[in-house]
Amino acid sequence: MTYNRPFASRSTTATLLGFLAGCLAGAVLGAVLGVLLAPHRGDITRRKLARRAGQTRDQVIEKVEDLMVHRRDDGAENADQEASR
Repeated sequence: MTYNRPFASRSTTATLLGFLAGCLAGAVLGAVLGVLLAPHRGDITRRKLARRAGQTRDQVIEKVEDLMVHRRDDGAENADQEASR
């Protein structure tokens, strides 16, 4: 026995337009809530992000330099063990 849907199906164009309208509404609502609920002003947030990125960059550079020194001093075998920690 076949199943017949009790309502008419929507066209793919209408479905696509509904999906795009929902995406647009979600993006607008997200932007509005982000502005209203932000913990700090934009310039403060940008400074905090830049400071954090700089600290992370410095940590990565320090680790890479440390691994390079260990590889040169101890040989490749010990440096591989150090890198796996």
